[in-house]
Amino acid sequence: MQWRWWRRKNPRRSFRLGSRKKGTASRVDLSALTPTVSDLVAHAGATSSIVAAQYQELSTQAWSAHDADELSRASRAVLARYEALREILDDYVDDPVAAMAEPRAYQKSQFELMRADNWYERIATCVIAGGFLMDFYRVMVDPLPDRAAKPLRRLLDDRPDDVLAHQVLTRVFEADVAYRDRVSLWGRRLVGDTMLIARHALRTSESGRPGQSEVEPVLTDVVTEHTRRMDSLGLTA
Repeated sequence: MQWRWWRRKNPRRSFRLGSRKKGTASRVDLSALTPTVSDLVAHAGATSSIVAAQYQELSTQAWSAHDADELSRASRAVLARYEALREILDDYVDDPVAAMAEPRAYQKSQFELMRADNWYERIATCVIAGGFLMDFYRVMVDPLPDRAAKPLRRLLDDRPDDVLAHQVLTRVFEADVAYRDRVSLWGRRLVGDTMLIARHALRTSESGRPGQSEVEPVLTDVVTEHTRRMDSLGLTA
């Protein structure tokens, strides 16, 4: 896409700025890596679309009525985020669905490769991989102009779906500690593949996508959040 950060058809909304602790990425120049607003929102929207669909599918396979309820609500929360991202994207491109087509196709293929056999591991994929990507997009928002960054911060900081899915996994782990061990192992396996999805969203140069040394400062902050997420579930990152 050739859309510039400042291109906007009609400003419509203003949100209060969310809070976020400064980390490694805030102390380095991300301008060479940060995608345009339209590209970043397209990737975040694609992730939200895929995760919302997965939560809805998982709710139909739930082990209990409480699990089904919370996974269905998690799906609706992620879908609401998708709708808000789509609306923002509509300010920058003529066809937001077309803009999300390429990142969605790529991400869908990657998520298929990460598809687990067990229901509770698939929930963990949404929580761990989906959460990792939302944290990544959140880091990449900071270098954007304020009028784009403010609504995106608000959206990406609001994660009711994480709370709901955590509650389901907590009940699963309480039923049998072996499930916690399996999810802990599965979570460690997800990180490398999820990083590939994140790197796919970065701005490309004439020499191609940025190398590991360029991406590492960004991923350091994201991995820190990933570790906190795993810790909150009693898992080993």
